[in-house]
This record gives sequence, structure tokens and C-alpha cells, in this order.
Amino acid sequence: MIDLIKESPFLEKEIILENESSFSISDGFAISKGHTLVIPRREVSSIFDLNDKEYFDCFSLVKEIKNKILKEYSPDGFNIGINDGFYAGQTIQHAHIHIIPRYKDDIDNPRGGVRNILIDNTGYKENIIQVVAGIIEKNQKILIAKRAKGKDLEGLWEYAGGKVEQDETDEESLKRELKEEFEIDVIVEKYLTESLFSYPKKTINLKAFKVKYVAGDFKLNDHEEIKWVSISELKNFKFAPADIPINNYLLKNGL
Repeated sequence: MIDLIKESPFLEKEIILENESSFSISDGFAISKGHTLVIPRREVSSIFDLNDKEYFDCFSLVKEIKNKILKEYSPDGFNIGINDGFYAGQTIQHAHIHIIPRYKDDIDNPRGGVRNILIDNTGYKENIIQVVAGIIEKNQKILIAKRAKGKDLEGLWEYAGGKVEQDETDEESLKRELKEEFEIDVIVEKYLTESLFSYPKKTINLKAFKVKYVAGDFKLNDHEEIKWVSISELKNFKFAPADIPINNYLLKNGL
């Protein structure tokens, strides 16, 4: 085993996992449960000064740590980050990789992730309309709905849902929208995937959820037509652009 560099302040910490070229420790100023650092054994200032073997070992250990954190803390996501250089915020001149577990509602609006290390002057975060869609399953088929004539994107197919209103959760919004559109009651079971798409006059972030139908007779208050189709049949219909990535997810992963 290669000796650790004695000058590094990271060597005072208890090692969690290690391999030939790198080791991991808990962050001394953790910003979330499980926040961990992966550090190369050779003391270099920049992660890009590592040779190929060292670089590979570091990111191989990142993956191991990620799996360990999943088992211990069950986070909802991760940010993986490197501060490389003084003007990127690096204060310890021994290169290291942050593995930061993220949890639902740890901040009000996580949109943009690592983009938020700088002030956003683009409107990326503020101007995006949050929309939810329900993937309703029955007898191994899912419900798709055709947009009514006279509406934007008329004649295209979509997953029913709508805009998340102020002070609503995604789940509350989806239940309300499906009640308004079809007069049905549902249970929102789980998040599936999301799609960010820019139309000419707006950008939407469309989150898809698996939904269980509970009660009510379907009435078409907002659509021209509905169909129950198998996932494999989705490619036979022309969908609104924002819904296409959801189709791709379903075709690859199912429900």
C-alpha cells in the first residue's frame, strides 16, 4: 500500500473505504447526512494532475461510496463535485471529490443543481413552469389523452395533468388536475421521471408519476379522446414534444 502524504490535513480523519490510489473520509463540515470526500493518496492540487490509474481509482471509489450511502441513508439524489482552483473555491490543496447526498425538500427548489454555485442571471430556474403528469395503469395498459381542437398542440397525445399551483405539492396538483380533467379519484404512487422542454413561448419541467385509479367514471372535460394502450404501443402515437422523453423512459424501464 502506498504511504499517505503526511502534509495532507485529510489524513487525520478515519478512513471509510479505500483502494490502491484513493481513500474516503467523512466531510468535516458535512452539509447533508452522509457527505463524504474521496481523496487521491498522492497529494496533488488538481484532480486533473492524476495519472489514468489514479483517476480511475478515485471515481471507482466514488461509486462504492455512493452505494454505501444509499444503503445507510436512503437519499433521493446526489451531487458530485470538485473545487478545482482558488477561484473555484478550493481551499485545501489536496485534490478531493465531494459526494453530497440530497434529500427531498432539503431546499425549496433544487432545480439546476450545481448550476447554483453561481448567481443565475439566465432565468433558468425562475421562469420554468412546473407541470405534473399521471401515468395511470389498468390491466397492464396505460392511459393516454388526445389534446382537444382549438388548444395548443391540438391533436397530439399526452399524459394528463397540469401546472403545479402555488403552495401545492406535486402530488396534490396531480390529484386536482385529474379530478378536473376526468372527474376521477387517484392515488399518486411514485415519481418516475421528468422532462425539461422549451416551447416557443415557455419552458416547462414535466414530472411524471405512476398513478393508481381509485374511483369515478371517466369524463372528457379537457381532451378529445383517451385510449388505454400497452407501453410497446406508445411509438404508434404522435405525442406532444415534452412527453416524448417520458415515453422513452417507459419503453426502456416500464412501470
